[in-house]
Amino acid sequence: MLPVNSGGHTAYQNFVVTNLRKYYPDPDSIPRATWDIIDRFWNLDLSYTDEKLKNKYSIFGPRPRTPSCMHRSYLLSIDFKVTSITDWSAQLKINPLYAILSGFEVGDTPGVGTFYDFFDRLWDSDEDNLSTHIHPIKPSIKKPSAKGAKAKPVEKISVEQLLQELENTSFSISEQPYGSLFDLFHREFLQQSVSKQLIHPDSLALAGDGTPFVTSARERKHRVCDCASKGINDCSCDRYFSQPDCDIGWDSSRSCFYHGYDLYMLVASDSESDLPVFPLLNPASRHDSHGFLHTFFRMKSFLPEFKISKLLLDSAHDGICPLNLP
Repeated sequence: MLPVNSGGHTAYQNFVVTNLRKYYPDPDSIPRATWDIIDRFWNLDLSYTDEKLKNKYSIFGPRPRTPSCMHRSYLLSIDFKVTSITDWSAQLKINPLYAILSGFEVGDTPGVGTFYDFFDRLWDSDEDNLSTHIHPIKPSIKKPSAKGAKAKPVEKISVEQLLQELENTSFSISEQPYGSLFDLFHREFLQQSVSKQLIHPDSLALAGDGTPFVTSARERKHRVCDCASKGINDCSCDRYFSQPDCDIGWDSSRSCFYHGYDLYMLVASDSESDLPVFPLLNPASRHDSHGFLHTFFRMKSFLPEFKISKLLLDSAHDGICPLNLP
């Protein structure tokens, strides 16, 4: 059965009011910081999620959870700092407030598998990763000699060569596995910031930087060759990587290596809170100068109506300065 949410965001607001009065008749029993979260989600209209994901459900079978409620619930888990889906599913069952704010009836909340089914519908590809699990070992990043310094690039292509390559590459959002994710971000968040004049797309002051995004304590890989049986322990053959899109990078702020991604974020630097404009996950080893170009050209393709008037970048992007960006 396809998901149905005929009342839209108004139905969610009515649901929250009714159930808060039922389970929390004394407003003072809810902490002030939680009321700030309630207010934020009260005004956050996620009804487009129902429309966007409707065709990704089967017309057969039992009625699914409402996509906007699943979306809202996951965002709530971030606000309440519950990072594990397993823990969050448990909290939904024992904490009526979390269930109500998500849009679920108390005592009838989704389990772990339902959340992962929802995440699968957000990803527009049959493959779980952008890269194949089996690929060559990447060059190791060297620890910088100075404290707080950035690691040197490991890329085999220069910034100028990468710029020329990306200038001649067309990016279509419909061809990207994260197309649905970006569409939701665009419609439910970015366009709302524009409509409230918090972001000015006709003259955008843009700032960019990368930040470490840790996915695991260490890199997990194993051999697929038989070199070890031949006594060759330091071969350069391809390995099988459990997280093929991730690798090892250097966190200059904490002066340590980490395994995961480099989240490169382009933000509106002239907005009140540096509101996000375009995020992109890169391998952790990717230098910010390369991360910027990959993110910048995708943003230009996906948001052609945004006109950039200024760029604010740190010293890691010095190699980009002499180049003529479009």
